Amino acid sequence: MPHLAVFGAGPALGLSAARRFGRAGYSVTLIARNGDTLDTLRRSLAADGIAADILLADLTDDAQVDTALTNLRARHGIPDVLLYSPGGVERLPVDALALDADTLRTWLPLNLTTPVRILHALLPEMVRRGSGAALVAQGSSLHEPQSALASVGIPQSGLLNYLRSAAQQVRPAGVRVGSLQISRLIETSAAQRLYDSGHFASVEPNEVERVEPDALADALFEMATTDTEVERAA
Repeated sequence: MPHLAVFGAGPALGLSAARRFGRAGYSVTLIARNGDTLDTLRRSLAADGIAADILLADLTDDAQVDTALTNLRARHGIPDVLLYSPGGVERLPVDALALDADTLRTWLPLNLTTPVRILHALLPEMVRRGSGAALVAQGSSLHEPQSALASVGIPQSGLLNYLRSAAQQVRPAGVRVGSLQISRLIETSAAQRLYDSGHFASVEPNEVERVEPDALADALFEMATTDTEVERAA
């Protein structure tokens, strides 16, 4: 049975991706820092007949990430598909003029160094196997800078450079690397709840376009299973 590992699993994109891949016959591992959330997601998937394992890990903590990777390998081997879809939006907005070097360093783990750490651990094994896909959910501000999102747009643009570079190396071996760049507000996400509560009113006074997480999950499944471009707008 093929396996999907979701790093940063939550009740929006992570859950929808797990359902989409689960319907296609994948088993699933959900990795995140909140045990209660993971238990809720696992129960929701079980109701749909999808087997899901859970691993606790704070994705800003290198030691916890390494432990999660060790446990993932021990239980399921190298996943067929990796999805990195972190949260952390509650700290936004941080605009460009407010973003000093010390503040930027606190945004690097979730948006740059942790995904590089995970892919560095798993991509070589996928290459040796001759198959696999590593996908990262990113925001569109990495291409279209928005001052209020500088703290995420800057490190994510560096991550995109890494993803494109890695793709050049691994694609000839049958491994896909992709960036799903999301410009819309994901329904049922933490960002959507914050937006609707007025959290972003000072920087985003107008209504923003929204997208259902199931539509994004379909895009991720296509990226993982067909020979598509490295970047896809959503």
